[in-house]
Amino acid sequence: MRQYELLTIFAPQLGEEDLTNTIEQVTGYVTNNGGTISETLKDSPWGRRRLAYPIRYNSQDVRDGFYVLYHFDAEPTSIDTVDRALRLNDRVLRHLIVKLGGEE
Repeated sequence: MRQYELLTIFAPQLGEEDLTNTIEQVTGYVTNNGGTISETLKDSPWGRRRLAYPIRYNSQDVRDGFYVLYHFDAEPTSIDTVDRALRLNDRVLRHLIVKLGGEE
């Protein structure tokens, strides 16, 4: 198992309930592939923030997004599956998965 960090930006028009469901859905992507979430940060300094530049989403230019940061442990082989699930989720504007720690 390796430690990873996942930063997601969700669509700004999500309501509170939809946002909570989407956060749980992304958590499920990790846990269903054998990973364990150690921390989910969605409050200060994260949460709804202004983007550095507009992102084209559903034929509109989006200027804001909900930032959520996850820390998790997973097998390296499961990262491609998590990445694919995030790409297919229409509520995720952008995401980035980074391996934490030193060289092994």
